[in-house]
Amino acid sequence: MTVYFAEWNADYEKYMVNSMKSEHDVVLFNKLMKHFRDINFILDRKNLPRQWFIKFHQFMKLRALRTNDILLCSGFAISGFIDLVKNLQCHRVLILRDTIEVLNNSMKNNKKWLCQNEDYVDKITPFFDKIYSFDFDDCHKYNFTYLNQFLPFTYSEMKKLRAESNHFCNSIKTCYFIGEFWENRAEVINKIAPILQQHGYQTDFNLINYKSTNIDHRLNQSGYYKLGEKISYFENIEKVKHSDIILEIGQIGQSGVTLRAIEAILFNKKLITT
Repeated sequence: MTVYFAEWNADYEKYMVNSMKSEHDVVLFNKLMKHFRDINFILDRKNLPRQWFIKFHQFMKLRALRTNDILLCSGFAISGFIDLVKNLQCHRVLILRDTIEVLNNSMKNNKKWLCQNEDYVDKITPFFDKIYSFDFDDCHKYNFTYLNQFLPFTYSEMKKLRAESNHFCNSIKTCYFIGEFWENRAEVINKIAPILQQHGYQTDFNLINYKSTNIDHRLNQSGYYKLGEKISYFENIEKVKHSDIILEIGQIGQSGVTLRAIEAILFNKKLITT
């Protein structure tokens, strides 16, 4: 049995899969959407035949899969290639690390991988044998299986990282946050940053705008956070290691913890969370 990770493209996800290769039979599929996603959407929305197109890409990219293999799809990417995998004869598993509300909004309004009249649960989830989610409420509402957030490191790597973190001693106490720009996050930061600063903490709060490559500086209504581009996960880890407090700001309605909370545990940092 081989486990295929389909379009796990974040740098920390690729690191995790590559680390697993020494002990497990795993394969990283990170080009399933290439030459498929955009053309498939065009054919679909013009009501043109797609069966030959889908079968060709299945043969070219997925012919190595066997019935006892596991195809592990991430909740964010799957909307771009669901037609490619929904009828494959293997074990299909979906991992959700965002809430359904966030996925619906992102797929309809940002990525445009779902039409406005489509719903993520109706269009995506029926084609999977098992669905895991980090969010308690989504698990209860949609009958998903709960799976806690996870870091990309092996146990031995985590022990080493924890030991390295314990050696840091900052002359200036710092509080760190990074995450996508959302109005509720900006509001929390604007409230908590001056309190932290009054108590001698330096704040390093970063909000990322994924909607375009050009940051809309009109959003920057506060001197308490920076608007910028995405940083690598390992740059983020370095910032966590050098901070004293980690700030976690979940989405409205989110009941599952984010990676920030798990990182705070690993690196023995104080956590402020909503």
